[in-house]
Amino acid sequence: MAAAAAAAPVGAAPRVGLLYDDRMCAHATPDGEKHPENPERLRAIRRKLDAEGVASRCVDMKAKEAKEKYIASVHTPNHIKLIRDISSKEYDYRRNKTARKFNSIYFNEGSSESAFLAAGSVIEVAEKVASGELSSAIALVRPPGHHAEHNEPMGFCLFNNVAIAANYLLNERPDLGINKILIVDWDVHHGNGTQKMFYSDPRVLFFSVHRFDYGSFYPCEGDASHCFIGEGAGEGYNINVPWEHGKCSDADYVAAWDHVLLPIAEAFDPDIILLSAGFDAAMGDPLGGCCITPDGYALLLTKLLGFAKGRIVMALEGGYNLKSIANSVCACTKVLLGDNFTYNSPRMQPFESTWRVIQMVRDELKAYWPVLSSKLPDNVPLRSAPSYIEPYASSGSESDVEDVSELPDAISSVNVTQVVDDVLSEHITMLKLDEDNLATKNTSSDSVQAQDDGPVVAATRIYDLLFTWRSALSKVYVWYASFGSNMWKPRFLCYIEGGKVKLKTRCLFISCKEH
Repeated sequence: MAAAAAAAPVGAAPRVGLLYDDRMCAHATPDGEKHPENPERLRAIRRKLDAEGVASRCVDMKAKEAKEKYIASVHTPNHIKLIRDISSKEYDYRRNKTARKFNSIYFNEGSSESAFLAAGSVIEVAEKVASGELSSAIALVRPPGHHAEHNEPMGFCLFNNVAIAANYLLNERPDLGINKILIVDWDVHHGNGTQKMFYSDPRVLFFSVHRFDYGSFYPCEGDASHCFIGEGAGEGYNINVPWEHGKCSDADYVAAWDHVLLPIAEAFDPDIILLSAGFDAAMGDPLGGCCITPDGYALLLTKLLGFAKGRIVMALEGGYNLKSIANSVCACTKVLLGDNFTYNSPRMQPFESTWRVIQMVRDELKAYWPVLSSKLPDNVPLRSAPSYIEPYASSGSESDVEDVSELPDAISSVNVTQVVDDVLSEHITMLKLDEDNLATKNTSSDSVQAQDDGPVVAATRIYDLLFTWRSALSKVYVWYASFGSNMWKPRFLCYIEGGKVKLKTRCLFISCKEH
């Protein structure tokens, strides 16, 4: 018989676990190169929590390395072996070469220990919260995890920490009575790895709100769209809220909470919530280009406390502005500790596009969640969305965009075909094709620059698009997409022969994925 989690006495202060271990700062770039995902992220958060007197109010948790058998619940043996061995002397002279085989990954002598500690730490705090020993917990871990796939690391992530912990609770500790898990991923990037690991599992409700930009925002995969809702027994249990552009603020996220996540969460009634807590949608983040305030994150977290008896595990994912990530984590920790919360940030209205996305998500899921069948209010507050129909628009997440009051008029004033042809002609000269086998050698992503002579690109990462575009192109068809999440000047160029660029009314949408 499953053991019931102990409930905290009425009126008692919440017991909030805080896990920080400086050993996870050993994972760093080789030779000290600058990188947004760096050890200072954890240290900045810890300094802030100490300075505010917040850390001392939490239960200090000790990090533990995850056992390989638990990691194997979501990752292949070859993946685990690679991460286990990558920091050994055996790899000293080929570590960098190995890293270049993957999408936005680096390794050093401390990577192995850090990765096993990150995965084990999320297991540790999740177990304590599930058992009732803690009310909630925060795991300050790195490397992050939500991009890590079943068989490979990617996007700064080595192991999928949250997925490993979820599998542990469901499959290794049935005595804890955790039968339904809600995973909320508010990182600005889609949690592609986590989605795939639970895509057919109805025990896990996965919710990701992220920049999508019609498929051009990292990880540049079409399955981040609202149309991907799970399969088999898990159909309806995968929820994507894909923003069409940057600059989304507290108001946009609150709208997604109130009109998508919270109604479904109430119907699902989870036993615990695992929060992939990336803070790269925060104001000032160099990769995210969004505008969530610390108060905004605190408000979103406050709304989640009404579910699963408040049993929430926050596992750090992204977030690359040291000030914003420290302030945001501190604000969330105070919420978990039960401090009185008042929203003091300037109030904004959701974008017009936010309501459009929310309605699309609701329409897609209402057959599975009848609570979404009702229509949104007719007179919702809104502001005009940024226009992304701009020739040579920058892929940088901080790029300036112009608000327009009438988006259809802005669209009609642009010769879309000419824009597409101009963009292609500008960038096709950057392609360095491997005529022998079209092998991918240097596709860059989150923050890794391409070499000066341009990337070598392959024809294997293309799949059928969700949206309908048409444009007359040259004899050799080219699909072009830019990584909206990248720093510096990273571009992702996909070259195929026999494909077509498909266009929709608002932007050039490309999606690349392994067949």
